[in-house]
Amino acid sequence: MKSVDKKEVISSQSAEFIEQAEAGKFHKMIPDTFIIKMENGAQGYAIRHLNRQDMLLIDTTAPGAQKGIKHLVEEGYKIKGILVTHKDALQNTYAPLKEISEDAGGAPIFSHPVNNANLDFNVRDINSKNDIFKHFSIHLTDFPSKSGETAVIYSDINEGMIFAGNTVEATAYDQEGDDIKRADTGSENKNRGMGETWRTYMREFRYFFPYKGKPKFNLSEGQQKDLIVKLGNTGEGGNNPNL
Repeated sequence: MKSVDKKEVISSQSAEFIEQAEAGKFHKMIPDTFIIKMENGAQGYAIRHLNRQDMLLIDTTAPGAQKGIKHLVEEGYKIKGILVTHKDALQNTYAPLKEISEDAGGAPIFSHPVNNANLDFNVRDINSKNDIFKHFSIHLTDFPSKSGETAVIYSDINEGMIFAGNTVEATAYDQEGDDIKRADTGSENKNRGMGETWRTYMREFRYFFPYKGKPKFNLSEGQQKDLIVKLGNTGEGGNNPNL
């Protein structure tokens, strides 16, 4: 009798699945949405277009991502762009940005201009309107962060997905629980600004993906509201202890 790999029976929409997934490879979590585990707890994401050929990558720049990116190209996917949400992901990379772009078949790299100090490669403004973002139903919101600016990415795909970058701190996979809280920028003014930006965030979403730590899956309308209230609260705690 054939033994069944445990990963085959664990839901892909779970922290346990991600924790057991092999690093450096893209793993499907939900329809047309993939995660890749990189070094130092960083994780990047990929969205596949409904044409099943075009891909958009998010924060796939940390050490450990190169093989996975090259494999996508080898499999025939066309990577239309790499979105880098925050300064650390733009600077702590597995290779120079030009090489990362070449690994991705010449894909453009987008980030906030405040974060980009690279003079050897043209990083495009992530806030600019372009057909690539429209192609993947992408919307950007600027958030203050510890260093530079962070772009929180929203996609209409799968009833709404938020890629929160480093604006939040999520529970590590080797720890109990699945808490998500607003990141501390080290500045009272920035913390207040981040809270105000979350408090006015009005988009509906079913999935919430951080740069590090456990994601959230299949959030109900009430859970969505509770999470946004918690992230927008400039005091301690939140309405729902399970978020």
